[in-house]
Formats: sequence, C-alpha cells, structure tokens
Amino acid sequence: MTELFIAEEHSQLYELWLERGYRGLAVCHIDFHCDMRGLLIDRRLGKACFVDQHIPYVHLLDSGSYLSHAIMNGTVTSLRWVHDEFGGRKHDYRHCVKFETDFSALPYRLFGNNKCVPVNFTEQSFDDWGGPQPGEFLDIDWDGIAFAGYDEQHIRRLMAEVLARDFAPSCIFLARSPDYCHHDRQLYEEFIGGLEAKFNIRATRLPSVETIAPVRSTFWKLYGIVDQFVLKRLHRLNLF
Repeated sequence: MTELFIAEEHSQLYELWLERGYRGLAVCHIDFHCDMRGLLIDRRLGKACFVDQHIPYVHLLDSGSYLSHAIMNGTVTSLRWVHDEFGGRKHDYRHCVKFETDFSALPYRLFGNNKCVPVNFTEQSFDDWGGPQPGEFLDIDWDGIAFAGYDEQHIRRLMAEVLARDFAPSCIFLARSPDYCHHDRQLYEEFIGGLEAKFNIRATRLPSVETIAPVRSTFWKLYGIVDQFVLKRLHRLNLF
C-alpha cells in the first residue's frame, strides 16, 4: 500500500528516511530545484562527492541540500530528477549540483581529493518522463509543479500529467516549499486530494518545523552577495 506524507519543508523527508533507517533508496525527485547543493556528480562514472566545503553555508543540512547528504551517506543510491522546461539548473541562481562537464568542476576533478560514493543519476523533463519506475520512491516539491511564476492553467496541466501517470510507489512525499511555489494554497490541497483519490489513501501530514537561519559573519554575508551575483551571470551564459 502506498504511503503519502505531506510537509512544509522538504528536508523533513531526510529526517523521515533517517528515522526509518533506509539505505540504498531509488528516488524520483520532481522539483524546480535540484536540492543537491554542494554536490559534484560524475554521471559518466556514476559517483558523487562533496565540493565547495570551504563555504560554510553550502553544506548546511536544509531543504536545498538534503539530497546531497542522503546520497553521501548512502541513504539514496539512485536519483532521477524531473522538472519542467522552465526549471533546473539554468533557472536556479544559487549553488546547485555540479556535473563532471561543468567549467566550475574542473578544479575539483584535477586537484580534488574528495571521498566519492556511487550514485546512479539521471535528469529528465516532464515531456520525457513516463512516471516513477518500479521500486522508486516519489519525492515531489510543489514548486516543481506550481512554481511561483507559473499561471494556473500551466499548473493544472502539470498536476493532471502527474496524476495521469501509471505508478504505484510504496511512498510519496510532497513538500510545499512556500518561498518558491504559487501563492494559491487551494491548488496544493486539490493536488493532495487527487493523490489521495488515486491511491485510495489518507495523507499523513507531518508537523511543521521551525527553521532558523544561520548567523553569518560580515565576511560571509559579503561573500554571499558577490557569490550570488557571479553565479547568476555565469548561469545566464550557460556556464556552471
């Protein structure tokens, strides 16, 4: 029987995985963002490692990095990232997952001495996605379907596409990510109702957690401003 969990913060999924002692999970991750901040994946060799460890805010465990930590500790060993055409790394101006072909990955590949772990990683658009594969957990961030910049018609199309797929995962996790998703909460509740009806189940709603922003020194505050400025312009040039 399929389980359906609902949460406000996506990193609550990581806590659930740890609580249940899961290892070697295969996950289908629907999200506008990668949630793999601070990770370098060599897709050709099927391995991953932490990078940018000198930047303190990169490796904080939160909703933008929980998958990095899950991969590095062996909780997740297979990950498929699915997003809309407007989504993915080219539209994300924060630290996001690096690939072996990236310009910024070159120093780590040439001079890095980082611990690597095996991972099977693929990235797909909704147009190429046929639904979760047998054995995959389904992990959905609401902004992957209802990004703040999408209109209602587009959101409803994506909602219908997901619900129309033929799948029956053992677990579905849905997080709202309020800072990035569409303002209409009724659409979110409607999608939850669609999942409940599809699988004839009742969702388990996890209690909200308080997130406290870390205190940064003046140096790292200024560094973050410059860092964001540079990343945004590099991404616009299709450099990562």
